[in-house]
Amino acid sequence: LCQGSSGGWHLAPFGPLPPFLSLHSGAVIISPSYASSVDCGQAPLDPVYLPAALELLDAPEHFRVQQVGHYPPANSSLSSRSETFLLLQPWPRAQPLLRASYPPFATQQVVPPRVTEPHQRPVPWDVRAVSVEAAVTPAEPHARVLFHLKGQDWPPGSGSLPCARLHATHPAGTAHQACRFQPSLGACVVELELPSHWFSRASTTRAELAYTLEPAAEGPGGCGSGEENDPGEQALPVGGVELRPADPPQYQEVPLDEAVTLRVPDVPVRPGQLFSATLLLRHNFTASLLTLRIKVKKGLHVTAARPAQPTLWTAKLDRFKGSKHHTTLITCHRAGLTEPDSSPLELSEFLWVDFVVENSTGGGVAVTRPVTWQLEYPGQAPEAEKDKMVWEILVSERDIRALIPLAKAEELVNTAPLTGVPQRVPVRLVTVDGGGALVEVTEHVGCESANTQVLQVSEACDAVFVAGKESRGARGVRVDFWWRRLRASLRLTVWAPLLPLRIELTDTTLEQVRGWRVPGPAEGPAEPAAEASDEAERRARGCHLQYQRAGVRFLAPFAAHPLDGGRRLTHLLGPDWLLDVSHLVAPHARVLDPRVASLEGGRVLVGREPGVTSIEVRSPLSDSILGEQALAVTDDKVSVLELRVQPVMGISLTLSRGTAHPGEVTATCWAQSALPAPKQEVALSLWLSFSDHTVVPAELYDRRDLGLSVSAEEPGAILPAEEQGAQLGVVVSGAGAEGLPLHVALHPPEPCRRGRHRVPLASGTAWLGLPPASTPAPALPSRPAWSPPATEATMGGERQAAGSVGGNIGVRGKFERAEEEARKETEAREEEEEEEEEMVPAPQHVTDLELGMYALLGIFCVAIFIFLVNGVIFVLRYQRKEPPDNATDPTSPQPHNWVWLGTDQEELSRQLDRQSPGPPKGEGGCPCESGGGGEAPTLAPGPPGGTTSSSSTLTRKEAGGRRKRVEFVTFAPAPPAQPPEEPVGAPAVQSILVAGEEDIRWVCEDMGLKDPEELRNYMERIRGSS
Repeated sequence: LCQGSSGGWHLAPFGPLPPFLSLHSGAVIISPSYASSVDCGQAPLDPVYLPAALELLDAPEHFRVQQVGHYPPANSSLSSRSETFLLLQPWPRAQPLLRASYPPFATQQVVPPRVTEPHQRPVPWDVRAVSVEAAVTPAEPHARVLFHLKGQDWPPGSGSLPCARLHATHPAGTAHQACRFQPSLGACVVELELPSHWFSRASTTRAELAYTLEPAAEGPGGCGSGEENDPGEQALPVGGVELRPADPPQYQEVPLDEAVTLRVPDVPVRPGQLFSATLLLRHNFTASLLTLRIKVKKGLHVTAARPAQPTLWTAKLDRFKGSKHHTTLITCHRAGLTEPDSSPLELSEFLWVDFVVENSTGGGVAVTRPVTWQLEYPGQAPEAEKDKMVWEILVSERDIRALIPLAKAEELVNTAPLTGVPQRVPVRLVTVDGGGALVEVTEHVGCESANTQVLQVSEACDAVFVAGKESRGARGVRVDFWWRRLRASLRLTVWAPLLPLRIELTDTTLEQVRGWRVPGPAEGPAEPAAEASDEAERRARGCHLQYQRAGVRFLAPFAAHPLDGGRRLTHLLGPDWLLDVSHLVAPHARVLDPRVASLEGGRVLVGREPGVTSIEVRSPLSDSILGEQALAVTDDKVSVLELRVQPVMGISLTLSRGTAHPGEVTATCWAQSALPAPKQEVALSLWLSFSDHTVVPAELYDRRDLGLSVSAEEPGAILPAEEQGAQLGVVVSGAGAEGLPLHVALHPPEPCRRGRHRVPLASGTAWLGLPPASTPAPALPSRPAWSPPATEATMGGERQAAGSVGGNIGVRGKFERAEEEARKETEAREEEEEEEEEMVPAPQHVTDLELGMYALLGIFCVAIFIFLVNGVIFVLRYQRKEPPDNATDPTSPQPHNWVWLGTDQEELSRQLDRQSPGPPKGEGGCPCESGGGGEAPTLAPGPPGGTTSSSSTLTRKEAGGRRKRVEFVTFAPAPPAQPPEEPVGAPAVQSILVAGEEDIRWVCEDMGLKDPEELRNYMERIRGSS
């Protein structure tokens, strides 16, 4: 939150910015409500750029790269965009092209040449220079350098291949020689003979080698003479070569036993050439007789055996010819005594054996001639295998100087762990002859990788590759090749991805856009016959709120590990650079819960329904997770605050080379927005700014969900343009001398525009040409009677001209005042909010656990309901059988009624004898009689004591002469003043004749006596028995 230097304006808070947002000084949001903001150096700006497509053509392998936290770059704006590319593979025959397009406009440029070290100058060819000899002598004063054009196989007849000129610089002078690259290897060898006066007889000197590239010309070898050319600073270094006074011998020493050693030449020999092998003898050798047996194949002969010291040793030569082999036996006798020596282990030359090679080797192919050496002493078996030694002589009609592997690339970005597709770099082996000739070798070739965790080599030794199982990268990893007795090495750099991947989203929380309703998928069978109004109503009911969308990018850093096993990594381009691998891993990326969000085209994230999920990338090789990013979709509402509009009337493009890597290329394109000419077609670039401080290009949304309209104040100023891929385009039919303002509005798509939904969601203004310096952004005319009608071109999912049916693009007039527009928009938004609050959300998906819980809850509710019904039935059934209130005083406590059932008549008589005399007969009657109403008599005062008791006894004649009786005993508090006549606590028995009416009624009913006559007789019997 930053405060302006003048104190008159303040930036609205944007919240935390994701790492790919950058700063730009041209886009601010004015808000006067943050006057207490803190000062800061610069304001965080929106990540806006011109959404033009930048793509490389004719480039075999390339990546988009970005710096951490700098996307888009700082120089991007609504009218410009900048992208950095990394070209890894060497260039093919045609120069790569970089194309920038924003339909219907496009432009392209040739990528500038690579920049090479150390002078940082562009070179149009990717050349590898290999020095064959490290040292030269006066006997062989030729410096040979192989030049190779990397990148591809060159077909025959490539007339565009250049020449390479080798320059040798020595204190004694300079020399140069050129060669022309030959197809199909795309290589050539320069054999430069150094002047004899450059060699010193006493010391070793050094000459520096460099080369330049020049076009092919008519001359010896297809290259110019180059006499007048001074390389100067244009020459590229190759290295140095030593100038030695004499050629050091090249030999190999092999021990035959503990005392004798064989020294043989370590160079190929030519047919007809004479060469010698030397036997060395230690000074402590004491034997006087030594026999040397030599076995050779046809084509090689032993011509002589010469003792190095004839005074000490003599040699006798015997030859034996066989069908396949020739055997030579050399017998050596000691002729004199050896002088004592202080170093008995030193070797001294003992015998020279001369060989000669036949003139023919069979077609000029290099072959080997095995020679078997065997020492024999007196008393030793002649065929002792332990003393045999086989030495192979390489015989070739060509003067082969070196074996050199040629690779199409020396740098490999290992993307196999991300895609599962192996990557190969073809390799070809060639030999360099003494005359500068190149010959490819394909048979009897061996190879081996020094580190299989970084790089592997094919069995045929024709390629190096990575299969995805490699765990590391490295710089200068070595691959060894050998053919016959020649060996060579190839060093490559392998960059490996550092996991996990970085998944960057322009917005990690997607919300619903208020008022933006879009058509949903059709549900149910389609109705064949329907009126137009019913069809429109049905489609409008199928609309739902649009969720926000976000851009997705997959990034990865690539690095090389040290060969010594250390932890210090070397990053490609630098530790703060990332490679965009979206085009590689997008097929393997998915959203875990597709109901919450979906990934369209691997680049656009679309919200579907509220929830939390994540995007993950799985390895196609092991199904492990390469990268993951969480996201949320909520039903919170956001609004489209404004449309940021940029007119595009053309595209400009500039390219530049970087210095971090030879293949780094930066492309910057601008939108041309000068004063348009008549009939000028204009494309409009749109950015949507939301209330949650996010901005996205309109290209992220489906064109069918965007209802866009553009209008101008001047009548007939614009006409709709045919769609050519842009979101919105117009044709300017006429413009004044000053800038022309265009007003752009965003609506829901036509099927979802009903009533209040016809109000624009947001609007913006763009100027064609330069706006007036002192005039703010224009508003629509306030009075239509004073202003000419404005014209408007509409685009969207379904477009219709005003007053017409079936038209796709229309032009109509507008006479609405700005105040009314603002008022209507405010009212519409309020109604929209009320409508959204009344809307019932769509049913969510129910899980199995929730279904089980709901079923269990329903069972509990049914059980509770049954229990309540049973309780109500019980209360209604027994509500008439409540005991009566026997107390005369309403305020007196409720007495306790005791019921005793029994058949003992004597017990009943005893209780009746103890009780006091009852009231007169006429005071009560049986209330069970149908006609005998009357009130229940009051209780007679009982005997004195703590309590008074009353009892009534009913008896009935049984078949066996016994009576069943029911005794009621009621305890009530006694008056305190009355003296007790019986022991305290003795109950008083009251007759049933003085019981309450309700008591007698329900007792009688329980006994089955319902007839009035039967009840009367029953009561008389009771009175008689009492």
